[in-house]
Amino acid sequence: MDLLATTWMTRSLEEPVASVAIENDGSVVAGGWNGALKRWDPKGELLWKTVLNDRVNDLMFHGNHLIATAGLHLVCVDLVSGTTQWSHALEGSADAALIHEGIVYATSSVYDIEHNDFIESAVWSYELDGTERWVTRMDERPWTIESCDGKVWLGLGRPKCGFATIDSKGVLHHHKGPVDSPITSGSTHQSNLIFGHADGTISDRSAALLHSLNDGIVSLCAHQMGCLAADEAGNLHSFSPKGESHWCLKGGAVEAHSIGFEVEGKPTCWIARHSGLTRHLQVVDITDGTQLAASESIDVRFLSFAAGRMVAGCENGDVHVWETGLFTRRFVSKSEGQHLASDPKKNALQEKLRKLRER
Repeated sequence: MDLLATTWMTRSLEEPVASVAIENDGSVVAGGWNGALKRWDPKGELLWKTVLNDRVNDLMFHGNHLIATAGLHLVCVDLVSGTTQWSHALEGSADAALIHEGIVYATSSVYDIEHNDFIESAVWSYELDGTERWVTRMDERPWTIESCDGKVWLGLGRPKCGFATIDSKGVLHHHKGPVDSPITSGSTHQSNLIFGHADGTISDRSAALLHSLNDGIVSLCAHQMGCLAADEAGNLHSFSPKGESHWCLKGGAVEAHSIGFEVEGKPTCWIARHSGLTRHLQVVDITDGTQLAASESIDVRFLSFAAGRMVAGCENGDVHVWETGLFTRRFVSKSEGQHLASDPKKNALQEKLRKLRER
Protein backbone atom coordinates (compact mmCIF):
# COMPACT_ATOMS: atom_id res chain seq x y z
CA MET A 1 0.00 0.00 0.00
CA ASP A 2 1.37 3.40 -1.02
CA LEU A 3 1.77 5.59 2.06
CA LEU A 4 1.10 8.81 0.16
CA ALA A 5 -2.39 7.51 -0.65
CA THR A 6 -3.18 7.24 3.07
CA THR A 7 -2.13 10.66 4.42
CA TRP A 8 -4.62 12.54 6.57
CA MET A 9 -3.12 15.88 5.56
CA THR A 10 -0.16 17.40 3.75
CA ARG A 11 1.08 20.93 4.39
CA SER A 12 4.17 22.87 3.34
CA LEU A 13 6.80 24.59 5.49
CA GLU A 14 8.13 26.23 2.28
CA GLU A 15 11.72 25.24 3.12
CA PRO A 16 13.49 21.96 4.00
CA VAL A 17 12.11 20.55 7.25
CA ALA A 18 14.58 20.25 10.17
CA SER A 19 12.21 19.16 12.97
CA VAL A 20 8.63 18.02 13.58
CA ALA A 21 6.54 17.44 16.69
CA ILE A 22 2.95 16.58 17.63
CA GLU A 23 1.14 17.94 20.68
CA ASN A 24 -1.18 15.87 22.86
CA ASP A 25 -4.25 17.34 21.13
CA GLY A 26 -2.93 16.40 17.67
CA SER A 27 -1.64 19.84 16.68
CA VAL A 28 1.50 19.80 14.53
CA VAL A 29 4.59 22.00 14.71
CA ALA A 30 7.39 22.00 12.12
CA GLY A 31 10.69 23.87 12.02
CA GLY A 32 12.92 24.50 9.02
CA TRP A 33 16.56 24.70 7.99
CA ASN A 34 16.33 28.48 7.59
CA GLY A 35 14.36 29.18 10.77
CA ALA A 36 10.75 28.86 9.58
CA LEU A 37 8.35 27.68 12.28
CA LYS A 38 4.67 26.81 11.76
CA ARG A 39 1.86 25.41 13.86
CA TRP A 40 -1.32 23.71 12.59
CA ASP A 41 -4.32 22.89 14.78
CA PRO A 42 -5.83 19.37 15.13
CA LYS A 43 -8.01 20.01 12.06
CA GLY A 44 -5.03 21.03 9.92
CA GLU A 45 -5.69 24.78 9.94
CA LEU A 46 -2.63 27.03 10.06
CA LEU A 47 -2.59 28.81 13.43
CA TRP A 48 0.57 30.90 12.99
CA LYS A 49 3.96 31.07 11.34
CA THR A 50 7.12 32.84 12.40
CA VAL A 51 10.84 32.82 11.68
CA LEU A 52 13.61 32.11 14.19
CA ASN A 53 17.22 33.14 13.68
CA ASP A 54 18.58 29.79 12.44
CA ARG A 55 17.85 26.12 11.80
CA VAL A 56 15.17 24.83 14.18
CA ASN A 57 16.20 21.54 15.77
CA ASP A 58 14.69 20.24 19.01
CA LEU A 59 11.00 21.01 19.66
CA MET A 60 9.22 20.34 22.96
CA PHE A 61 6.10 21.51 24.76
CA HIS A 62 5.17 22.53 28.29
CA GLY A 63 1.80 24.21 28.75
CA ASN A 64 1.73 27.16 26.35
CA HIS A 65 5.51 27.14 25.99
CA LEU A 66 7.32 25.79 22.92
CA ILE A 67 11.05 25.33 23.54
CA ALA A 68 13.34 25.07 20.51
CA THR A 69 17.03 25.12 19.66
CA ALA A 70 17.85 27.42 16.75
CA GLY A 71 21.48 27.67 15.75
CA LEU A 72 23.33 29.30 18.66
CA HIS A 73 20.12 30.09 20.54
CA LEU A 74 17.71 28.47 22.94
CA VAL A 75 14.29 29.94 22.23
CA CYS A 76 10.89 29.95 23.94
CA VAL A 77 7.84 30.62 21.72
CA ASP A 78 4.28 31.23 22.89
CA LEU A 79 2.23 28.32 21.53
CA VAL A 80 -0.94 30.38 21.24
CA SER A 81 0.39 33.43 19.40
CA GLY A 82 3.68 32.25 17.91
CA THR A 83 5.58 35.20 19.42
CA THR A 84 9.06 34.72 20.85
CA GLN A 85 8.95 35.06 24.64
CA TRP A 86 12.71 34.87 25.17
CA SER A 87 15.90 33.82 23.42
CA HIS A 88 19.35 33.11 24.89
CA ALA A 89 22.57 32.75 22.93
CA LEU A 90 24.56 29.79 24.28
CA GLU A 91 28.30 29.23 23.92
CA GLY A 92 28.79 27.59 20.54
CA SER A 93 25.87 25.69 19.00
CA ALA A 94 22.67 24.95 20.90
CA ASP A 95 22.65 21.18 20.43
CA ALA A 96 19.71 19.75 22.36
CA ALA A 97 17.06 20.73 24.88
CA LEU A 98 14.92 19.04 27.49
CA ILE A 99 12.11 20.04 29.84
CA HIS A 100 12.44 18.15 33.12
CA GLU A 101 10.02 18.76 36.01
CA GLY A 102 9.12 22.19 34.63
CA ILE A 103 12.74 23.29 34.19
CA VAL A 104 14.48 23.82 30.83
CA TYR A 105 17.85 22.15 30.22
CA ALA A 106 19.99 22.65 27.12
CA THR A 107 23.38 21.46 25.91
CA SER A 108 25.86 23.44 23.83
CA SER A 109 29.27 22.78 22.28
CA VAL A 110 32.14 24.75 20.78
CA TYR A 111 33.82 23.27 17.70
CA ASP A 112 37.45 24.13 16.90
CA ILE A 113 38.26 23.95 13.19
CA GLU A 114 42.03 23.74 13.75
CA HIS A 115 41.71 20.79 16.13
CA ASN A 116 38.81 19.29 14.16
CA ASP A 117 37.10 18.53 17.45
CA PHE A 118 34.80 19.90 20.14
CA ILE A 119 36.88 21.75 22.71
CA GLU A 120 34.27 22.71 25.32
CA SER A 121 30.67 21.89 26.10
CA ALA A 122 28.11 23.03 28.64
CA VAL A 123 24.74 22.25 30.19
CA TRP A 124 22.44 25.22 30.81
CA SER A 125 19.38 25.45 33.01
CA TYR A 126 16.55 28.02 32.78
CA GLU A 127 13.21 28.68 34.35
CA LEU A 128 10.28 28.67 31.93
CA ASP A 129 10.22 32.49 32.12
CA GLY A 130 13.78 32.58 30.73
CA THR A 131 15.64 33.23 33.99
CA GLU A 132 19.03 31.50 33.97
CA ARG A 133 19.53 29.13 36.91
CA TRP A 134 23.08 27.92 36.25
CA VAL A 135 25.56 26.72 33.62
CA THR A 136 27.96 23.79 34.03
CA ARG A 137 30.91 23.44 31.66
CA MET A 138 32.80 20.25 30.78
CA ASP A 139 35.38 18.87 28.37
CA GLU A 140 33.14 16.08 27.06
CA ARG A 141 30.39 16.78 24.57
CA PRO A 142 26.95 15.54 25.71
CA TRP A 143 25.67 13.82 22.58
CA THR A 144 22.31 13.08 24.16
CA ILE A 145 20.24 14.41 27.08
CA GLU A 146 17.41 12.35 28.58
CA SER A 147 14.94 12.48 31.47
CA CYS A 148 14.39 9.24 33.39
CA ASP A 149 13.23 8.39 36.92
CA GLY A 150 13.46 11.94 38.22
CA LYS A 151 16.97 12.60 36.90
CA VAL A 152 18.59 14.30 33.91
CA TRP A 153 21.06 12.02 32.11
CA LEU A 154 23.85 12.89 29.66
CA GLY A 155 25.58 10.54 27.22
CA LEU A 156 29.17 11.72 26.90
CA GLY A 157 31.92 11.78 24.31
CA ARG A 158 35.66 11.73 24.93
CA PRO A 159 37.78 11.97 27.02
CA LYS A 160 35.69 10.41 29.82
CA CYS A 161 32.93 8.76 27.73
CA GLY A 162 30.33 6.96 29.83
CA PHE A 163 27.32 8.92 31.07
CA ALA A 164 26.46 11.38 33.80
CA THR A 165 23.55 12.65 35.81
CA ILE A 166 23.26 16.32 36.64
CA ASP A 167 21.38 17.47 39.73
CA SER A 168 19.13 20.49 40.28
CA LYS A 169 22.14 22.65 41.21
CA GLY A 170 24.16 21.75 38.12
CA VAL A 171 26.54 19.27 39.78
CA LEU A 172 27.69 16.45 37.50
CA HIS A 173 27.94 12.84 38.70
CA HIS A 174 29.93 10.74 36.23
CA HIS A 175 29.35 7.03 35.62
CA LYS A 176 31.74 4.81 33.71
CA GLY A 177 30.19 2.93 30.80
CA PRO A 178 30.69 -0.76 29.94
CA VAL A 179 33.13 0.18 27.14
CA ASP A 180 35.55 3.02 26.49
CA SER A 181 33.56 4.37 23.54
CA PRO A 182 31.63 7.66 23.15
CA ILE A 183 27.89 7.55 23.65
CA THR A 184 26.35 8.89 20.44
CA SER A 185 22.62 8.48 21.12
CA GLY A 186 20.07 7.70 23.78
CA SER A 187 16.37 6.99 24.21
CA THR A 188 13.92 6.64 27.09
CA HIS A 189 10.64 4.79 27.52
CA GLN A 190 9.21 5.04 31.03
CA SER A 191 12.06 3.77 33.27
CA ASN A 192 13.94 2.14 30.40
CA LEU A 193 16.93 4.31 29.40
CA ILE A 194 19.37 3.00 26.79
CA PHE A 195 22.53 4.39 25.23
CA GLY A 196 24.17 3.72 21.85
CA HIS A 197 27.96 3.89 21.48
CA ALA A 198 30.25 4.74 18.58
CA ASP A 199 31.67 1.19 18.56
CA GLY A 200 28.23 -0.46 18.19
CA THR A 201 27.62 -1.18 21.88
CA ILE A 202 24.14 -0.76 23.35
CA SER A 203 24.03 -0.29 27.13
CA ASP A 204 21.60 0.81 29.84
CA ARG A 205 21.73 3.32 32.71
CA SER A 206 23.25 0.75 35.05
CA ALA A 207 26.21 0.45 32.62
CA ALA A 208 25.14 -3.08 31.67
CA LEU A 209 26.05 -4.17 28.14
CA LEU A 210 22.86 -5.19 26.32
CA HIS A 211 24.21 -5.90 22.83
CA SER A 212 27.19 -5.33 20.55
CA LEU A 213 26.85 -4.57 16.83
CA ASN A 214 29.54 -4.39 14.16
CA ASP A 215 28.84 -0.75 13.28
CA GLY A 216 28.38 2.44 15.29
CA ILE A 217 24.94 3.36 16.60
CA VAL A 218 23.32 6.31 14.81
CA SER A 219 19.99 6.49 16.65
CA LEU A 220 17.87 4.59 19.16
CA CYS A 221 14.18 4.28 19.95
CA ALA A 222 13.17 2.67 23.25
CA HIS A 223 9.63 1.29 23.43
CA GLN A 224 7.42 -0.99 25.47
CA MET A 225 8.69 -4.19 23.83
CA GLY A 226 12.39 -3.28 23.77
CA CYS A 227 14.33 -0.97 21.48
CA LEU A 228 15.19 -0.19 17.87
CA ALA A 229 18.75 0.68 16.86
CA ALA A 230 19.95 2.12 13.55
CA ASP A 231 23.62 1.64 12.74
CA GLU A 232 26.07 3.29 10.35
CA ALA A 233 25.73 0.46 7.82
CA GLY A 234 22.01 1.15 7.25
CA ASN A 235 20.72 -1.72 9.38
CA LEU A 236 17.74 -1.31 11.69
CA HIS A 237 17.84 -3.80 14.55
CA SER A 238 15.03 -4.77 16.89
CA PHE A 239 15.89 -6.00 20.40
CA SER A 240 14.04 -7.16 23.48
CA PRO A 241 14.47 -5.23 26.76
CA LYS A 242 17.27 -7.66 27.66
CA GLY A 243 19.07 -7.18 24.35
CA GLU A 244 17.89 -10.34 22.58
CA SER A 245 17.72 -9.88 18.80
CA HIS A 246 14.26 -9.97 17.19
CA TRP A 247 14.91 -8.98 13.57
CA CYS A 248 17.12 -6.81 11.36
CA LEU A 249 16.18 -4.85 8.21
CA LYS A 250 18.94 -3.83 5.80
CA GLY A 251 18.92 -0.93 3.34
CA GLY A 252 20.11 2.61 2.74
CA ALA A 253 21.08 4.99 5.51
CA VAL A 254 18.37 5.33 8.14
CA GLU A 255 17.37 9.00 8.36
CA ALA A 256 14.69 8.52 11.00
CA HIS A 257 12.67 5.82 12.71
CA SER A 258 9.79 5.90 15.18
CA ILE A 259 7.22 3.78 16.92
CA GLY A 260 3.79 4.34 15.33
CA PHE A 261 0.12 3.57 15.94
CA GLU A 262 -1.33 0.07 15.86
CA VAL A 263 -2.91 -1.20 12.63
CA GLU A 264 -5.45 -3.98 13.24
CA GLY A 265 -3.73 -4.87 16.47
CA LYS A 266 -0.26 -4.78 14.95
CA PRO A 267 2.17 -2.32 16.62
CA THR A 268 4.15 -0.52 13.94
CA CYS A 269 7.53 1.00 13.30
CA TRP A 270 8.08 3.70 10.66
CA ILE A 271 11.46 3.84 8.91
CA ALA A 272 12.77 6.59 6.62
CA ARG A 273 15.84 5.86 4.50
CA HIS A 274 17.95 7.98 2.17
CA SER A 275 20.81 6.74 0.02
CA GLY A 276 21.99 8.77 -2.97
CA LEU A 277 18.98 9.19 -5.25
CA THR A 278 17.00 6.49 -3.42
CA ARG A 279 14.37 7.54 -0.88
CA HIS A 280 12.12 5.20 0.99
CA LEU A 281 9.53 5.29 3.80
CA GLN A 282 8.09 2.06 5.10
CA VAL A 283 5.81 0.85 7.87
CA VAL A 284 6.54 -2.54 9.41
CA ASP A 285 5.03 -4.77 12.04
CA ILE A 286 7.35 -4.21 14.99
CA THR A 287 6.93 -7.78 16.25
CA ASP A 288 8.54 -9.44 13.22
CA GLY A 289 9.63 -6.69 10.78
CA THR A 290 7.01 -7.57 8.13
CA GLN A 291 6.30 -4.65 5.80
CA LEU A 292 2.73 -3.30 5.89
CA ALA A 293 3.04 -0.24 3.65
CA ALA A 294 5.71 1.81 1.87
CA SER A 295 6.46 4.67 -0.48
CA GLU A 296 9.51 5.23 -2.65
CA SER A 297 8.62 8.77 -3.73
CA ILE A 298 8.90 10.60 -0.41
CA ASP A 299 12.12 12.09 1.02
CA VAL A 300 11.47 11.96 4.76
CA ARG A 301 14.16 13.26 7.12
CA PHE A 302 12.27 13.51 10.45
CA LEU A 303 9.48 11.53 12.12
CA SER A 304 7.43 12.10 15.27
CA PHE A 305 4.51 10.18 16.78
CA ALA A 306 1.91 11.25 19.38
CA ALA A 307 -1.86 11.41 19.91
CA GLY A 308 -2.52 8.65 17.39
CA ARG A 309 -0.80 10.54 14.58
CA MET A 310 2.49 10.23 12.74
CA VAL A 311 4.11 13.31 11.21
CA ALA A 312 6.92 13.26 8.65
CA GLY A 313 9.07 16.23 7.64
CA CYS A 314 10.58 16.16 4.15
CA GLU A 315 13.52 17.69 2.34
CA ASN A 316 11.20 19.51 -0.09
CA GLY A 317 9.32 21.22 2.76
CA ASP A 318 6.29 18.91 2.82
CA VAL A 319 4.81 17.94 6.18
CA HIS A 320 2.76 14.74 5.94
CA VAL A 321 0.44 13.53 8.70
CA TRP A 322 -1.11 10.08 9.04
CA GLU A 323 -4.03 9.43 11.40
CA THR A 324 -4.81 6.05 12.98
CA GLY A 325 -8.43 5.70 11.90
CA LEU A 326 -8.00 6.77 8.28
CA PHE A 327 -4.82 4.74 7.83
CA THR A 328 -6.45 1.60 9.25
CA ARG A 329 -9.56 1.93 7.08
CA ARG A 330 -7.50 2.24 3.92
CA PHE A 331 -5.20 -0.57 5.01
CA VAL A 332 -8.21 -2.85 5.52
CA SER A 333 -9.71 -1.79 2.17
CA LYS A 334 -6.43 -2.55 0.42
CA SER A 335 -6.07 -5.92 2.12
CA GLU A 336 -9.60 -6.79 0.96
CA GLY A 337 -8.59 -6.17 -2.61
CA GLN A 338 -9.98 -2.68 -3.15
CA HIS A 339 -7.70 -0.67 -5.39
CA LEU A 340 -6.72 2.79 -4.14
CA ALA A 341 -6.39 4.42 -7.52
CA SER A 342 -4.83 7.86 -7.81
CA ASP A 343 -7.21 10.40 -9.34
CA PRO A 344 -5.22 13.24 -11.01
CA LYS A 345 -8.18 15.66 -10.84
CA LYS A 346 -8.72 14.91 -7.16
CA ASN A 347 -5.02 15.33 -6.42
CA ALA A 348 -4.96 18.69 -8.22
CA LEU A 349 -7.96 19.89 -6.20
CA GLN A 350 -6.31 18.80 -2.94
CA GLU A 351 -3.17 20.71 -3.90
CA LYS A 352 -5.20 23.88 -4.55
CA LEU A 353 -6.94 23.51 -1.19
CA ARG A 354 -3.61 23.02 0.57
CA LYS A 355 -2.21 26.21 -0.95
CA LEU A 356 -5.31 28.15 0.09
CA ARG A 357 -4.85 26.98 3.66
CA GLU A 358 -1.29 28.30 3.69
CA ARG A 359 -2.33 31.88 2.87
